[in-house]
Amino acid sequence: MEDSQFHFDSEAFNRIFPFYILLDQNLLIKDSGRSLIKMLPDLKKTEYFFHSFTITNPFPEALNVDNFYKVTNQLVIIETVKEKISLRGQFENYEEGYLFLGSLWLTSVSHFEEKKISFSDFAHHDASLALVDLITDPDKLDAKLQNYFTTILQQEDKLKSATAKIYDTALFDAQNPDPLIRIDFEGGLLKMNTAAQNLKKLTYQDVDYDLQDFFKFIAPQINKTEEKWGFEADSNHEHYTFVCKTLQEERYIHVYGRDITEQKRNQEELIRLSLVAKTNKNGIVFTHPDGKIFWCNDAYIKLTGYEKEDIIGKTPVELGSNSLSNKEEIRKMVSAFYEGNTFEVEILHAKKNGGTFWSKTVGQPILDSSQKVIQYFAMIQDISEDKQKEEKLLLLSSIADKNIGAVVICNKEGKIEWVNSSFTKMTGYSNEELVGQKPGHLLQGEATNQETIKYLKNQIKQGLPFTCEILNYTKFKEKYWVRIQGQALHDKQGEVIKFFAIEENISQEKEFNQQLIDSENRLASLITNLQSGILLEDENRKVLIANKRFCDLFDFKGRPEEMIGFDSKLLTEKNIHFFKKPNEFIERTEEILRNKKNVFSEEIEIADGRIYERSFIAIPKGNKNDGHLWTFEDITIKKKYKESLEAEKEKYRNIIANMNMGLLEVDKNDVIQLANQSFCDMSGFSLIDLLGNKASEVLLHPEDKKLVSFKNKERVKGKSDSYEVASINKKGETRYWLISGAPNYNVNGEIIGSIGIHLDITRQKSLELQKEELLKKLEKQNGQLNDYAQIVSHDLKSPLQSIHTLVTWIKEDNEKEFNPQTLQYLAMIEDKVEKMDHFIQGILNYSKVDDIDMIAENINLNDEISKIIDIIHIPKNIEVVIKNELPTIKAERFRMQQLFLNIISNAVNYIDKPLGYIEISFEEEKQYYVFAIKDNGPGIAKENQAKIFKIFQSFTSNNRSTGIGLSIVKKIVENYNGKIWIESELTKGTTFFIKLPK
Repeated sequence: MEDSQFHFDSEAFNRIFPFYILLDQNLLIKDSGRSLIKMLPDLKKTEYFFHSFTITNPFPEALNVDNFYKVTNQLVIIETVKEKISLRGQFENYEEGYLFLGSLWLTSVSHFEEKKISFSDFAHHDASLALVDLITDPDKLDAKLQNYFTTILQQEDKLKSATAKIYDTALFDAQNPDPLIRIDFEGGLLKMNTAAQNLKKLTYQDVDYDLQDFFKFIAPQINKTEEKWGFEADSNHEHYTFVCKTLQEERYIHVYGRDITEQKRNQEELIRLSLVAKTNKNGIVFTHPDGKIFWCNDAYIKLTGYEKEDIIGKTPVELGSNSLSNKEEIRKMVSAFYEGNTFEVEILHAKKNGGTFWSKTVGQPILDSSQKVIQYFAMIQDISEDKQKEEKLLLLSSIADKNIGAVVICNKEGKIEWVNSSFTKMTGYSNEELVGQKPGHLLQGEATNQETIKYLKNQIKQGLPFTCEILNYTKFKEKYWVRIQGQALHDKQGEVIKFFAIEENISQEKEFNQQLIDSENRLASLITNLQSGILLEDENRKVLIANKRFCDLFDFKGRPEEMIGFDSKLLTEKNIHFFKKPNEFIERTEEILRNKKNVFSEEIEIADGRIYERSFIAIPKGNKNDGHLWTFEDITIKKKYKESLEAEKEKYRNIIANMNMGLLEVDKNDVIQLANQSFCDMSGFSLIDLLGNKASEVLLHPEDKKLVSFKNKERVKGKSDSYEVASINKKGETRYWLISGAPNYNVNGEIIGSIGIHLDITRQKSLELQKEELLKKLEKQNGQLNDYAQIVSHDLKSPLQSIHTLVTWIKEDNEKEFNPQTLQYLAMIEDKVEKMDHFIQGILNYSKVDDIDMIAENINLNDEISKIIDIIHIPKNIEVVIKNELPTIKAERFRMQQLFLNIISNAVNYIDKPLGYIEISFEEEKQYYVFAIKDNGPGIAKENQAKIFKIFQSFTSNNRSTGIGLSIVKKIVENYNGKIWIESELTKGTTFFIKLPK
């Protein structure tokens, strides 16, 4: 018989089932019968089923979307939450949701009267019609009952007889594929259907029986007092289960058989798979089609650290994902899951303790016969160690490849397997030309030292480390020197498997060493011909080097080389008459040698009136003295010139002393060398107080000492600039100076210190400090205002919450006593409290808009607006659309959230159309972003459009309106030097435009 296809239009379906309820997969009401709507006019589409109804029979566990299927295919009584009206019927699966088919269950006439239900509101086939008729006429009910009882008694006997015949006929139907057998209490075969006759033999507990012999064997074992008794047996390689039902009065037993071969195989296979999964060292999970885990093995528990109770009912994504997980890999897994495909992903998997491990997850769907996914299987492997090795290998490869030194790896035969880029660059050979070759065959040439080649071959042959310097040739036959350091790599058994070497190009070093030798020769020649007298002595004062100029200065008649080896002490004593103050010269010389500290430009008077300048440089070697160097220069002319120059300087000092601005000259150590009279007047110190002292120590506030130290270092670099400092005059008063500083040069163009021109700006600075103080006070007052807003918000919200709670309690405790007017007043109180709460929150948000502590950051507006849409309760009839990809802007996150939240929530609250629409878009200009938020709400009258951004302005009766939201928006936009305006038409909607600079 072919399956029938039924199709009903809405009118026909309502005639047959006028009390039906259609639910979607989330238990939201999609549609309902017209008679039900007549009874319950407040019932709305998209409303959650359990908001309006409860299920009173049967009494299952707490029902929800996941377990609602448990009430299908059985008698169900549902009751309305408010009216307490019952409906009787059943739920059935329909498409992805559920369909309730039933009727009004009338328990009193009042239900019929109160809801104004008429006979036309019932289907013609509805048995409740008769019940309605009887309920409304009690006499007719009594007569009907008497008639029913008489009829029932008369038909009872007929029914028993007919039932037995029908049962027998149905039971032993020849078309029934299951074996059905009737035996007597001794096991004799009384009746069988065709499927039972085909069994012929049964194998039970490894013993084969004919059908008749088997039931004689099994009959005594059947417990005839039990309602059902069962056993399993095999026949023709098929496995059957049998259920025995004893009929005591008839003295026979019905045996119902069922072929469970496939089920048994599946069960055995499942057991085997379960054992494999349970003992698998990798994590194994099975999930329902919705992704929720219903089984996992011990390895998964051990891997993740979760208890089994934590795992069951969760999805792998909920358990495994964390902030470090690769979102693309997770999307790949989820996408494959919902498409019913296999997948393989690697993600950083979370643990319960907050830790992570690298996992490789392989998943595949389990399909039923119709190729529909019924379960999902996934194996989770810990690959943390492999990842670490991989990362380590990548790191080592990267280090080796990017190493400035050339790196080469050879096999145990000495042939190249791998080189880094430095090696190819150094040799000129490509990677392809090098791999498989021995380095010596390509790189060594006629000038390569044969002893070095022999050393390398011997070390490599013995698997020993090697270090040497060798001359190699590039591909283009250019010579270069390398320092090689290498060693053999061994396996666990100690066998050589590879050779690893690092080669450093030391061609420049070799060239430098040769240059050093040449330089030493040139230096010796230079010293010989210097215009300063040079005398180099060893630690015992024996002459090592003396140049010609030294011989000339001290009237030594021989050649400089002849002085080498002389004792300097004896030479000095022999020529003591040469010095104007001989004893003083000897004592000072011995003092310098004892101290072994460098001395520079020390003046010595010669007997004939000349003046020499002497310097001493110690030559240390480790912790010992390896000799010393004396230099002598005739500065007689220079000395006289310097004295003449000092006289000139003194003349100019007198001129500077009378300037109105303070002038100060310091050396490179900040020691005061000169100050004019104006500076003395400014500071209160006399010139005697200042000279020889550090300027920063005498004159400056501690906070500015580092600044002046930095400026002095800048002077040494030749830089000039101006800056401000706080100084302390001799009276202890703080004065502020503007200093224009520049480096001070000597006659040779060398920087010897700095010169500063000082201007007293104390009065100007005082005004500036007053301004800063005012700004600080203003900032503090702003902070106090913000704190005040927070405190007022808290102190006002607390009693509001108490009022709301008290009103709720009053309503709950006196619901039946209050008349509708009183309940209306209480509802008005609740509305006003809620509006006051929104108002206070608005004031608080308004106070936060100017918070200067907010930090600007890069904000992806697509993500932020998506979060806002998730936060706001958006009714099903309103669609929010982001028209084009929004930009990422630099701004404070809180302010951007407030800006878009207020505008979008306003649009949601005020849309009055059956189908609401909100569109968010933007256009990019050269220097601005222009955003548009468009809705199809009621629109704003032209006379009110200029006022909507003013605080406490509201032009709607909506209880949620506080008149603050749009003023917050305008304040935020203006803080960013932006612009906001609207275009609106009554009944058609409003578009808000926001223009923000990039």
